[in-house]
Amino acid sequence: MELEYRRKGAALSEDEFNELTKLNLKLEELQVTFQRNIDSRDEKTLFTRGELDGLPDTYFKDREIRDIGGGKKYVVSTCSADYYLLMNHAQLESTRRAMFLVQNNRCTDNVHVLNTAIQIRHEKAKLLGYETHAEYALEPHMAKTPQAAYNMLTELRKNLTELGSKELEQLEQLKRADMHAVGKIYEGFFEWDRSFYANKLSNQNFSNLRCYFSLPQAIRNMFELYQTLFGVTIVEMETPRAWHEDVKMYELWEADKETFLGHFYTDIFHRPGKSSRISVHSIRSGHNDETRQYPVCAVVACFAKPEPNTPVLLHHTEVETLMGELGRLFQNMLCRTKLAKFHGCKALEQDFVETPIQILKDFMWSPHILGKIARHYKTGESIPHDLVQQLQAAKYNGAGLACLRQVFLAMYDLAIYNSADTVDANTLFNSMNTDISLISCGGTRTFVVAKLGYFIKHTLASKYYAHLWSQVNSADILHSCFLKDGIDMSEVGMAFRSIVLEAGGSKDSMDGLSMFLGREPNTRAFLCSLGANSV
Repeated sequence: MELEYRRKGAALSEDEFNELTKLNLKLEELQVTFQRNIDSRDEKTLFTRGELDGLPDTYFKDREIRDIGGGKKYVVSTCSADYYLLMNHAQLESTRRAMFLVQNNRCTDNVHVLNTAIQIRHEKAKLLGYETHAEYALEPHMAKTPQAAYNMLTELRKNLTELGSKELEQLEQLKRADMHAVGKIYEGFFEWDRSFYANKLSNQNFSNLRCYFSLPQAIRNMFELYQTLFGVTIVEMETPRAWHEDVKMYELWEADKETFLGHFYTDIFHRPGKSSRISVHSIRSGHNDETRQYPVCAVVACFAKPEPNTPVLLHHTEVETLMGELGRLFQNMLCRTKLAKFHGCKALEQDFVETPIQILKDFMWSPHILGKIARHYKTGESIPHDLVQQLQAAKYNGAGLACLRQVFLAMYDLAIYNSADTVDANTLFNSMNTDISLISCGGTRTFVVAKLGYFIKHTLASKYYAHLWSQVNSADILHSCFLKDGIDMSEVGMAFRSIVLEAGGSKDSMDGLSMFLGREPNTRAFLCSLGANSV
């Protein structure tokens, strides 16, 4: 806790603390300016119906049309709904290129805003006694140092470049065939081609899986899995004390029903004004100092209410998200710390907090687990193995390139915040992009970084690596422990609960993870799961 106070300036002189306050205020202003520039620069461009070939009919419904020189053109904006659908489906490269350039040249003054924020963060770090902002930002997290994060990213890049290159060759073949079909010369594969050809390559619809994921049955089966994994009993209360009639309330007990652990709620159906996100809310943190205070949590979703005799059927992505958020709920419920400050998800390091959730989300890709969770809502039959195999194949389609993109963004984040030298954010972004992610912008002048808020927000600056770090560790735990042949998952789950979940933020997560694994974590399982054969 002393470190926490020092990081906030407790050891500074009065003049130094006043300077720190000014720097923090400037950073807040810059973050607001950066986002305001994005929100206020919604550019529009015009296309003929032919130029938008490939877009579904719904794209044109109620869309503004302008009469230009006697011809009709559709107005397309840079808002997410317009932009991503166009980039995924527009057949003409010229259309995708034009839209890409409009999107990535609309906030050019944000480059100056970001450059200023980088410089101020460097000044703040020096004032607090650190060499760089990255050194300051990573100190309280699992990685501890920028070098540790960089080492992980370097290893991923080294082992994924070959896989990414092979995936890029597949995409290039598709584009070459398209160019040949219309008599055009193939000139390269560029950023504006990425999502269109990735979408074309996969082009799989798994809506036929929904019959295996009825909402009430899926939740029951997930509860059964969590009870087995963590040695608990879930008891639904007949007369819940809740804020709405749709809300259910549960008691959580140890498996022997002798020890009470807490309460939780599920509020999963749509109501007007309710957020569409699936999320977990800690209503009361647990602690065990002079008296025992039991945790209270709620999982909130916004699924449609079932019609009579027709259950709500979920997409696999919804099931995956729900499984992960229920995992977040149990991560809060099973934590046992002396002080509420160290209880649950809020107390965990930013590069570890998603690890337990990611493990449980990945259960929804395991044939063994899906065989228990996914059952036909009419017949009760388990999901066919061939459907699970198709689902798994789709998950890892293009995974090398996608991961290299994340590696690039994380390396770039460290590059701008772990240097004592002045950097130009946009120039560095463009030079690193092609080198690491393998796909270029075709020599065009773009300002992609000017609309990416990751690098200016104080919660994310220097910490973009955290998501990959969590994915690497979750894959290591999942494949080395939970899904290892011959392993009793309930024994593994109980060990994970006692060593990792119950500790919350009361001890270093790297120590807990290393104790659970019996060694330090590594990238091997993650790379193998993506199909990187060089490990």
